[in-house]
Amino acid sequence: MSGLSSQEASLLRRMNIGDIPRRSAEHYADRVAILFRGQEVTSRELNENCCRCANAFAEMGIGKGDRVAFMTHNCLHYIYGWMGLAKIGAIIAPLNFMLKAAELEDIINHAGAKAFFVEDILAEEVLKAADKLPTVQNFGWIKITGGAEKPDGWIDMEDFFAPGRDASEPEVAAGDGDVVTLMYTSGTEASPKGVMNSHANFFSLLAVAFGDLNISKDDVCILSIPLYHIAAKFLLLAGFAGLCKIVLEYAPNPIEIMELTQKERITYWVYPPTLYQILPSMPDFDKCDLSSLAKCISFGAFMPRPLLEQWKKIVPQVEWRNYYGQTESSPLGSTLQPEDFDRKTESIGKPHINVSMKIFDDDDNEVPRGMVGEIVMRGPSVMLGYYKDEAKTAETLRNGWLHSGDLGRMDEEGFVYFVDRKKDMIKSGGENVSSMEVEGVIFKHEKVMQVAVIGLPDDYWGEAVTAVVVPYPGMELTAEEIIDYCKESMAGYKVPKKVIVAAEVPVNPSGKIMKRFIKERYLAEGGQ
Repeated sequence: MSGLSSQEASLLRRMNIGDIPRRSAEHYADRVAILFRGQEVTSRELNENCCRCANAFAEMGIGKGDRVAFMTHNCLHYIYGWMGLAKIGAIIAPLNFMLKAAELEDIINHAGAKAFFVEDILAEEVLKAADKLPTVQNFGWIKITGGAEKPDGWIDMEDFFAPGRDASEPEVAAGDGDVVTLMYTSGTEASPKGVMNSHANFFSLLAVAFGDLNISKDDVCILSIPLYHIAAKFLLLAGFAGLCKIVLEYAPNPIEIMELTQKERITYWVYPPTLYQILPSMPDFDKCDLSSLAKCISFGAFMPRPLLEQWKKIVPQVEWRNYYGQTESSPLGSTLQPEDFDRKTESIGKPHINVSMKIFDDDDNEVPRGMVGEIVMRGPSVMLGYYKDEAKTAETLRNGWLHSGDLGRMDEEGFVYFVDRKKDMIKSGGENVSSMEVEGVIFKHEKVMQVAVIGLPDDYWGEAVTAVVVPYPGMELTAEEIIDYCKESMAGYKVPKKVIVAAEVPVNPSGKIMKRFIKERYLAEGGQ
């Protein structure tokens, strides 16, 4: 623009997510933005601490485009760090806190992280890989539990907030199409890929937050989902922009969720079905006061109708939503609204207001309504691509559509139904079997708390439909019970050929069942 410097032009009309806390503070400085472990943080304090981080990072030599890795459970330091990096145009690479040294080495070196900030209790694993991370110039220490000593030479992040630290707002030409997060996919199905999301991607979420999800300034949202997860970032930004109160939980803890919901009068829950499945089995659950709850979202997997009916009796005042999205879509996709929930319970709803969604065949042609194909999307939330992987980016974004890798169908009214992950479809006896369809049937069994259906190699069937089931505590369950139950309501080729009754199934910190790990385990055991 004539007469303006690049920085002035950027500041004039930019979309930078680091500006959201500042604007919220300008309007409601003394409003409590976050509650974490009894500590209340106002909008003013939030933005000032984000600015302190931004200026401290800059003093370390972190600048626009630099990657900074964080590995921590949910905490205030992570939030301040993310927003601080955004303000100066740098990129956060948040890591799953369950990763081991070899996995950290692969991701940190792929990201080329210039600094790596680590929670105290996680430092031991990082130290095993530290001498194999040549791009990391500084290691940072995040003291939360106090159960370990800071390694020599590591920066104590607490020093960022010392008296006299610069809390002024940095003005850097950054935003819009610049990368702001480099998130590595969870690895539940394949090797992690670095998803590049921009400031503009995240700004596109806000219309959906206030419209499709009905987040308002009167809400009190509990945020238990790990902050390295895209869904948690969505909820956090929506809270900052929508001026609702965020009650931050260190990690998902069913007992604490119930305590906080009652004490803080939580109005909004966002959880995967596994958590809704577990909560009612807790001791003294029937004595809990959940009258404050007004809105609940289920995301990440199919929520069986029996489970929904159970919860509608527990909290009849709640408006329910099914949500679909993924990291590559930042994570927009579709939502099933409360007014459609009873008649379309198994649907993931209609596309969000700023998302186009279709169902394609393998040749990228749209299929007729009712037919199964791949869910594809386009809109302003679609990622920029996979970091350092042009081939995978081109494959995923081919023909101008984000190819989700998910199978679905769309009915005549435009409601979308998730069928399965392409990789989770089971080829058994020449027929395609949806693992989610079989799971949906087994979930209806009164003794089943969790279930995962996978395909295991079989000489006769090619792949044998295999169900791994976890019964409710104190209940006895046999494989024969499940097989007989399935025979009553599904075609023979869909009925599990094997049923494994297990004490537990592996889940990631966001509550999703990790089918890849289940399959690897039983393959290693010879499919037994």
